Amino acid sequence: MTTTLSKSKYLAGCQCPKRLWLQSFSPELAAEQDASVAARMEVGTEIGRHAHALFPGGVFVDEEAWQHGKAVARTQALLADPAVSAIFEAAFVHAGVRIRVDMLEHQPDGRWGLPEVKSVLLNWIQVGEL
Repeated sequence: MTTTLSKSKYLAGCQCPKRLWLQSFSPELAAEQDASVAARMEVGTEIGRHAHALFPGGVFVDEEAWQHGKAVARTQALLADPAVSAIFEAAFVHAGVRIRVDMLEHQPDGRWGLPEVKSVLLNWIQVGEL
C-alpha cells in the first residue's frame, strides 16, 4: 500500500510518531473528532471565505483530497493563466509529499507569492476594509 505525507500527517508525526503510523496505516482506529477540532475547522473555512472576497479573479481548486492528481494538474493550468489573480487551495507534489497551500497570489512582477492568509485578513480588518 502506498501512503503519502500531508501537512496534517506531518504535524501528527511531530506530536507522536505512533499517531502518524496509525493515521497512515490504520485510520479506522482514530478517535472521533471533538468539538474543539470541528470549531477550529469552521473558523478556517470562514477565513477562507473572507480571503476569496479580497481577491477578485481568484480561483478555488475544489478537487477533493483523493483527487490530488487532478488538483495538481488544475493548479499547473491556473499558474499559466495571466488572468488569474490568486489560486486558493493550490496543489503540488514534491518528493512524494502532497502539498495544498491556502493561497497563491499573482504578484505584479509575474511571480507567485505565498502569503499567510490569516495575516492578510488581520491587516484588512485593522484598516477597516472588512
